[in-house]
Amino acid sequence: MADALPVWGVFQPDRGDPTPLQEQIAGFFRRSIAEGRLAPGARLPSSRQLAEQLVVARNTVSLAYERLTAEGYVVGRRGGGTRVAHDLPDLKPPVPAQPAPAVPQAPVRLSGAAQKMMAERVGIGAVDGPLQPGRPGLDAFPGRIWARLAGRFWRETPATAFGYGDPAGFIDLRLAISRYLGAFRGLIVDPDALIVTSGAQQAIDLISRALLDPDDTAVIEEPCYPGLRGPMVATGARLVTVPVDADGLDVARARSLAPDARLVTVTPTHQFPLGVTLSLSRRRALVDWAMGDLASGGGPFVLEDDYDGEFRYAGKPVPPLKALDGADRVLYVGTVSKALAPSLRIGFIAAPQRLVDPLVRLRGHFDRQPALDTQAVLARFLDEGHMAGHLRRMRTLYRERRDALADALEAVLDSRFTVERPETGINLVVSLEGGPEDRAVVEKAMALGVRPAPISTYFRDPTRRNGLLVGFASLPRARARWAAGCVKAAIDAART
Repeated sequence: MADALPVWGVFQPDRGDPTPLQEQIAGFFRRSIAEGRLAPGARLPSSRQLAEQLVVARNTVSLAYERLTAEGYVVGRRGGGTRVAHDLPDLKPPVPAQPAPAVPQAPVRLSGAAQKMMAERVGIGAVDGPLQPGRPGLDAFPGRIWARLAGRFWRETPATAFGYGDPAGFIDLRLAISRYLGAFRGLIVDPDALIVTSGAQQAIDLISRALLDPDDTAVIEEPCYPGLRGPMVATGARLVTVPVDADGLDVARARSLAPDARLVTVTPTHQFPLGVTLSLSRRRALVDWAMGDLASGGGPFVLEDDYDGEFRYAGKPVPPLKALDGADRVLYVGTVSKALAPSLRIGFIAAPQRLVDPLVRLRGHFDRQPALDTQAVLARFLDEGHMAGHLRRMRTLYRERRDALADALEAVLDSRFTVERPETGINLVVSLEGGPEDRAVVEKAMALGVRPAPISTYFRDPTRRNGLLVGFASLPRARARWAAGCVKAAIDAART
């Protein structure tokens, strides 16, 4: 009589099952042990032997065995192979708990600040798709370089480095950002004046908490980035909206409407969402206002959001507003979300010296410190020159993608709908004045698979502008005509 096959000889993984192969293997051995088909002390096949029998990678079997070892089902000894453990975990399946009877729940009372913030529009969730504003070209992310630098970090960094760090951020990254700002933005910043944040959004929140009390006045652009409003509204501050025209924020009107402003927020290099640049004369006027009478405390502080200033496609680079700030009144906010990837969650504040300590202390209260690994890898990415090469490639790529999409839109749209081709940034604007409502167009566009944003939703003023904010950085040139066709079809559908 032929010898019976070992218990594992009758097992084959199901390649049509979405469960990973390593988990199928581990699950088979768990069941065999629990049902007594493999007794304590029984030897499992070697990872090589089982991999050959199942026609899977040896590493797949090794990972399954590591899982079983960690769970206490098997033990491994050098030279002794892998055997079923004698001291097994409780193999009885847990008795399902009886669900508690449903009890009517009263609505949760949210704080006043939370209610105010929830009333403001902000991007949440994993919404993504072609033409989405603010989305960089992630298909061109320098993944191999990043992976190599990350591998070096994990190989070379001792375990002792993984304790609590500086709430201001990893010093190597602050030094690298300081050098980067000097080389790419013409901005001289002391590394000790830099605070690393979880993206620009946290920077805005910290500044709002530090500077605004209830009933203080804050000036915001009209229209503006929605993520600015929520944190400021939560402080109880009074928000004064000031129109943006072809020269950017109307500073004279801001001074007239809010002479006692505590904080002025501005996107001077590339206004969001309209894309205009704050003129030099208005930059000087804003800095002069911020200086005020320094002996009596000065004028308002200025929050400068330079979210995508690296991407300029024609003319000389526009220096940041902070470069004109001789009185140290500007809080410069930057991010790598547009230059590299939003999920890295790295932003920073170049703060006035007297605000550094309060901002660092606040950061320590709300988010103890940034993650070390991402900071360390980004520091090396900056210092080894990879960012310079990446930005150079992306400017060329984005210019080509901008032109391809703008040309395609101009070719199919009604001549009364203008396409505003920006010289900076990663979004363009399609004016729909005299056409269907932009929100209706976006609803139709989303059904067709593209995600532009309605310009009107960035305004507070009911006489808001009608148009689309369209992201071009993530759209390959080969899909420009298709995307433009979707926009035209959405406009036509919204008319009916």
